[in-house]
Amino acid sequence: MINNRQRDYLVLHKRIRDKMIDIVNTSGRACIDVSQLAQSLRMDIRTVRAHLEIMEVDSVGVFMDPAKKQFCTKDGITLLANALKTEAG
Repeated sequence: MINNRQRDYLVLHKRIRDKMIDIVNTSGRACIDVSQLAQSLRMDIRTVRAHLEIMEVDSVGVFMDPAKKQFCTKDGITLLANALKTEAG
């Protein structure tokens, strides 16, 4: 049975994930700025970064720099690769 704290954590995690996917899909960019994501969610950047670290472990995407300021999703990288294919082909 999930307690309230666990439920709140899961809801927060899903909210971050959904917003990240939305930004990637609407912007057409492969990577997102972590501070921009935190600002759009009106959340502390450390909280957002911690959830993105979990997503990185789960192979949702990867941080692109040691400071963990940019996060690239698999879907975003796929969009970028397809765009490059279209331009090259």
